[in-house]
Amino acid sequence: MNGKAFVGVLTATLLLCAAAQVASNPANGPPAADNTAANATDRHSEAVTPADQSNSADAIQVTANIRKAIVGDKTLSTSAHNVKIVTNGDTVTLRGPVASTAEKERITALARQYAHGKDVLDQLTVNGV
Repeated sequence: MNGKAFVGVLTATLLLCAAAQVASNPANGPPAADNTAANATDRHSEAVTPADQSNSADAIQVTANIRKAIVGDKTLSTSAHNVKIVTNGDTVTLRGPVASTAEKERITALARQYAHGKDVLDQLTVNGV
């Protein structure tokens, strides 16, 4: 290998190493794909969590119908598809982050549509707001 070829290979190697370093630095990429920070609110004793979901057949069916409608709406983001839906008694609570105010309104409307005779408590948050 001549000197020019060696310099070319060395330069390419250094560029690849630099690119790998940038890619592996979380500060340079998108945020982690978890909702650990959003789940911190579940630690408050007054917060409704999935553990508060009623085991009655009616509550399970209402929650399942709302979840099916939300997941079936392909215009909604992954965050919206993963909101918490908790049905207990006459109340359906919606919690979690969504991408926009429009998503928040759409999810609430779907919950009201499928929660016949129940109150819908909207505790959804819009990312970045």
